[in-house]
Amino acid sequence: MNLRESLPRDTLGALRTHEPVVVERNNTVRDAIALMQKQGVGCIFVTEQDRPIGVFTERDVLTKVLADDLPLATQIGDVMTPDPRPLRESCSVAEVIKTMHEGGFRHMPVVDDAGRLKGVVSVKRVVEYLVDHFPSAVFNLPPDPTQQPATREGA
Repeated sequence: MNLRESLPRDTLGALRTHEPVVVERNNTVRDAIALMQKQGVGCIFVTEQDRPIGVFTERDVLTKVLADDLPLATQIGDVMTPDPRPLRESCSVAEVIKTMHEGGFRHMPVVDDAGRLKGVVSVKRVVEYLVDHFPSAVFNLPPDPTQQPATREGA
């Protein structure tokens, strides 16, 4: 199936979402950063009753915590980005890409019909999805797109 047909048909499940890393509003920035490092993730979600109420990212560490010289004991609820825009599990890949592009989002929460946090989708997963549709074109690009190889690669 080509990309034009796949984008509106494939659901969010095709993007291989991953488990969300979560904290509560009263956790500290120090706790959140330590958890992000331990889990190897770029964002965490702040939840109440399994519903996302905020997101905290590496960018927030730079632009909110360090830029404002806030103590690491600051509660995450004071520096999180509130009300992250959730995606439903039934969203098409086309809707995911459009929403991420329009909102400038790099990570988005995935929720079930009851609004409970079920996963996270990242730009990285979208790129992987696109690469899967063009493997030979993507993997055989020269380092400089204007450069043409003098000889064929491979055996």
